[in-house]
Amino acid sequence: MDKLKYSLILLLILTSCSAKKTVIFTRELHQKVIDFGLDLEDIQFYNSHKIVLRRTLSFEQAKVASGKIRFENGQYIESIIIKKNTPGILEHGDDKSLDIAFESGENRQLSFVRNPKDHYQVSAQEWVKKMGKVPYDTTVYYILPGGEKSLLKVRQEDIFRFKKKERIVTGRTVSIRKPTDDE
Repeated sequence: MDKLKYSLILLLILTSCSAKKTVIFTRELHQKVIDFGLDLEDIQFYNSHKIVLRRTLSFEQAKVASGKIRFENGQYIESIIIKKNTPGILEHGDDKSLDIAFESGENRQLSFVRNPKDHYQVSAQEWVKKMGKVPYDTTVYYILPGGEKSLLKVRQEDIFRFKKKERIVTGRTVSIRKPTDDE
């Protein structure tokens, strides 16, 4: 009963700001999802900013690489573009970090870690001049500047979709017993 009561209160608070269809996924929201017994694997995640992953290829690598490849300043460049609001799913996660996959395949997920504001923000092994080095697929890519701002978002209704089972009890009345012949 308490779980339902708290779910309804939280739902009312969030729907009072119904102008937004998505909300930033925070540590507090993460904890509430767990407290309500919901599975993070059932939640549809989205990225708040465009993320561009890029790597430089040799001629031999370019022949077998997938994705967009273009020739730039005498080098082959492969880019993977994850547009703003691309849906993603949880691959692995805990309280501090969530690995979100925006496409199918082995090792094709990005880590989002809690930042000082308790938002889940895209992470990298290292950052140099707003470019982040990340393992992706079978190699290393770099998140281009602008992508470092990307936060995880969720649609409100995805989080608080729950089944409500209800029945109305009519009550019970005392039945009048009829005396038997033995009485």
